[in-house]
Amino acid sequence: MNLGKLLQKFKDPVFRAKFDSRYGLGRVEAFLAGHWFNPLATLWLNFRSFPIRQAVRFPFWVYGRPRFYSLSGTMRMAGKFKSGAVKFNVVKQGAPRTMRVSSEICNRGAIVFEGNCEIGTGNKIITSFGKTLSLGHNLVLTDHISITVTKSVKIGGNTRIASGTLIMDTDYHFIADLNRKQISPRSKPIAIGNGVWISSNCTILKGSVIPDYAILGSNTVTNSDFGKYTDGCLIVGQPAKVVKENVCILNNTAIESEVWKHLGKQNGLPFDLDITDREEIVKFD
Repeated sequence: MNLGKLLQKFKDPVFRAKFDSRYGLGRVEAFLAGHWFNPLATLWLNFRSFPIRQAVRFPFWVYGRPRFYSLSGTMRMAGKFKSGAVKFNVVKQGAPRTMRVSSEICNRGAIVFEGNCEIGTGNKIITSFGKTLSLGHNLVLTDHISITVTKSVKIGGNTRIASGTLIMDTDYHFIADLNRKQISPRSKPIAIGNGVWISSNCTILKGSVIPDYAILGSNTVTNSDFGKYTDGCLIVGQPAKVVKENVCILNNTAIESEVWKHLGKQNGLPFDLDITDREEIVKFD
């Protein structure tokens, strides 16, 4: 692009705003307002939690000043990884809640990272002795998400979890059923599949099984096994139920760019997909 065309584009206020946000003072403002990389916390967490052969490569980068209530448990990377594969307590500008609240970890069990993972601000992760939290590749936790593990929680890859979601595999207490004269277990595993989109303020309780490519609508509450819906589904309500099948979230930025172009030209008419490969649609680029 020559200088004349660039100057012409600067007459458009939207272009100016985008350019400033990415390359100008807007980029500086975002940097100053965010959580900065914390080398001391990064050093401490890696050598406190990871096997030495992994710790020396610093897979876990810490930002800001999060709280480590306990690092008595372990962490490890499963498979190949690069330094900074896990980014913790990073400010996500698009998050709907307060961006400067720090995240917290109380790890007395084990946290296994299958690959890259981005964890925003205001999140709380608790694992109990001998229990495992497994986090899939390209997982994104936005902000104000609480995960409690007293049995087992597994979250698949290419999954996104929005603000305010509670994931808890325990009731924290026993309930006496006087009609049956029984007391049921207070904890059951939670399994969340690959390519799942969990909208804001969802509650995922013990025994929940969320299949691959599922979408949970905002404020959904689930403690059920939806594993039979193998083609993706839309789950909503309190209690949760499936209202639509064969759907998935669009994460592929190349396809999303084509959709935006189409919608701009066709005045809101739907975009016709020429592929049905869900992995292609939900993948992160």
